[in-house]
Amino acid sequence: MPAKKITHATVKRSVNASKVVLTESLLATDAERHATSKSLYGDSAARISSNIYAIHDHQRLRAYEIIFRNVKGKTVLHLGCGMGLYTMLAARGMAKMVIGVDSSAIVDAAREVAAQNGLKNVQFIRGRLCEVLHQLPAGMKFDYVMCEWMGPLLLNERVLTDALYARDHLLAPNGALCPNRASLHVVAVSDYAFRLDTEDFWSNVYGFTMAPMKELVRQEVEMCTIPGANIVSAPCLAHTVHMDSLPGLTAEETAAYESGATRAAEQQQQQKEGAADENPIERSWVPAGVAQTGYEAAFSLNITRSSTVHYLTFYLDAAFTSKTNPGANFVLAVRPGGENNWTEVSVGLREPLPVNAGEKITGTLRVRTPNEKGGKVTVVEVTAQTEGQVAAIETTGTYYYQSY
Repeated sequence: MPAKKITHATVKRSVNASKVVLTESLLATDAERHATSKSLYGDSAARISSNIYAIHDHQRLRAYEIIFRNVKGKTVLHLGCGMGLYTMLAARGMAKMVIGVDSSAIVDAAREVAAQNGLKNVQFIRGRLCEVLHQLPAGMKFDYVMCEWMGPLLLNERVLTDALYARDHLLAPNGALCPNRASLHVVAVSDYAFRLDTEDFWSNVYGFTMAPMKELVRQEVEMCTIPGANIVSAPCLAHTVHMDSLPGLTAEETAAYESGATRAAEQQQQQKEGAADENPIERSWVPAGVAQTGYEAAFSLNITRSSTVHYLTFYLDAAFTSKTNPGANFVLAVRPGGENNWTEVSVGLREPLPVNAGEKITGTLRVRTPNEKGGKVTVVEVTAQTEGQVAAIETTGTYYYQSY
């Protein structure tokens, strides 16, 4: 999942979070000190500071502990394992074999940590799953595939393609993908001060009118933490994705996916020869067909306080449900306006919506990640309208979420 980018908080609020003392070990690794600026920028996930949240995320840890208590004698594949904490916890839970896969160099450190702690039943492999299929034990199927495949807008995370392939080709009979369900919720937010500081600010910058800059800002999907005091509606469930029933990769997509190792080898050779024009971490990515198609969802927000709505904020929750082992079920719930597992994202309404308490805002949401610009841009289309108790207004906007 992407790290939080606090925007609202920089304007007028602070978030209660575990304090992290920056020591030399958090500032740079040996590999980073000798890396070029391009390679370091491309592998920001290798920074310890990018992974420290996994240690302090106690809610997520408690949820996964339910899985770890059920892995004895099982095989586990962990996609996007990062620093390997959960991978090693599964190994300590007496799993038969645990394999962690991540494209970041952080897995090199995870491999050393596992060895120093005497974990013999864990293996770390660096690369995207499509690039390292040949490194997996021949014929091995996995009882559990752990993968947080959901993006801030559900189907816009790169690892979704890996999760779909693993589900269809690497799971053992009766195996489970964890989590296997995710939902997107929406709330209405009133925050005139933030709108003034981030949008209207561009109307007069040292005497200059910067309308083009304002337009660019209005098209961006904000990644931010929203204070509870600014939420003026009850939450609304907009869309749910069940991985068990999500369409898989087509035959053509599967063939292209399985050729990933060959493409990676070619790019690495080009990198050695100085002919590559991109960082190997930032390889081209084609979103799965289901992500390119995306989804459309309707929502209806019950307003709880008379106000003017400036933003709609979307947030996730996730769950694991097993019919064969209900004791392993868990839910990663999210409370908007609090400390959450995943990034909240917001869109600024083109026209603010004045509403009374008890009124409804209805609308539609369409999300898709086209196969353009390396699959890094997700297009979000939002329409919202009031019932007209204060004023009958309908607003429509197209926004863009940029993956890093």
